[in-house]
Amino acid sequence: MKHLPNRRIETTVYILGWILIVGIMLLDMMRTRSYTETNLLTPELLTRLLAGVCPFIILFLVNNYLLIPRLLLRNRQVAYLIAALAAIAIVWGLQGTLHHPGHPHPGPPPFLECRPRPLFSFPRFLDFTYDLLIVGINLAIALMFRRYDERLELESRRKAAAENRLNYLKAQINPHFYMNMLNNIHGMIEINPPKAQEMVLDLSRLMRYLLYDSSRMMVPLEAELDFIRNYLRLMRIRYPENKLRITCELPETPLTSGVDVPPLLFLVYIENAFKHGVSYRRDSFIDISIRIRDNRVEFSCVNSFTPSASPHTPGIGLRNSAQRLRLIYGDDCALTTSCADDRYTVTLSIPSHEDSHSNS
Repeated sequence: MKHLPNRRIETTVYILGWILIVGIMLLDMMRTRSYTETNLLTPELLTRLLAGVCPFIILFLVNNYLLIPRLLLRNRQVAYLIAALAAIAIVWGLQGTLHHPGHPHPGPPPFLECRPRPLFSFPRFLDFTYDLLIVGINLAIALMFRRYDERLELESRRKAAAENRLNYLKAQINPHFYMNMLNNIHGMIEINPPKAQEMVLDLSRLMRYLLYDSSRMMVPLEAELDFIRNYLRLMRIRYPENKLRITCELPETPLTSGVDVPPLLFLVYIENAFKHGVSYRRDSFIDISIRIRDNRVEFSCVNSFTPSASPHTPGIGLRNSAQRLRLIYGDDCALTTSCADDRYTVTLSIPSHEDSHSNS
């Protein structure tokens, strides 16, 4: 598929090239006439110039608009080579007829009168050389712009594929979140109905954020932090305070100004901490920290766990989150997980500004 701006640039290059060629030919003919005539620029000279440049233009038009798009760009290289050589031969023969005795060059005195060019004369050799140069230069320019167009098309397809893949991954994350929260509310209905009703209201606030903001590629960090605060408040209602300790350290509003992050990026790891780190049979803890340091957003989540929880096996949410990070930031992010001393730790570092993203 051709990109119109590149097509215009290619056409402009051809036009400027032909203006340069015609100008050089005109100056050369005027230089020759300066030795024999007073008037350097006459209608006869322009006629000779037109007769001299027309074969080259015909060869260029045939090669650029017929042979290259219909043969070469359709992977018919042998057919193109044969057709291009045939076109050169035909135009070369046409150039010879333009110097037939019936079409003498007007202007020079009788002793300088133009004679028919022999087949293997030096002027005929120059005509053949120029024909090859016209085809070769035209071919090089056309292939250069074609390769550039293909690269742009490839980048465009890669970007579209990455965006589609991101939308697919986010569509998987959101139902995963709904499923967990609905299970939490279902469990609370039998234990404490008033708290279950309060959780439904809190969940509606979270779903409002998911509905209006999570569909965007990036959201303000402050909005994401508000979502995390509401989520943690909702989770505190479900678990008894004497069994679960939750600490959360979030940056102040002035520090988050102008910082964008992918929506629901941190939620996956926080959900995982509640899923694998909380136990009703023993004391548990979840420590969450988000800092802005050296133009980067640094996220940390540390939670208790029991070996039977098998936190080393990543679930769908963790796998999708890792894929999102690679698609959005490429190599400009750092995600590490560790498990030691009954503590499971996740650390994540990403650029703090959208213009720092490598693949946004």
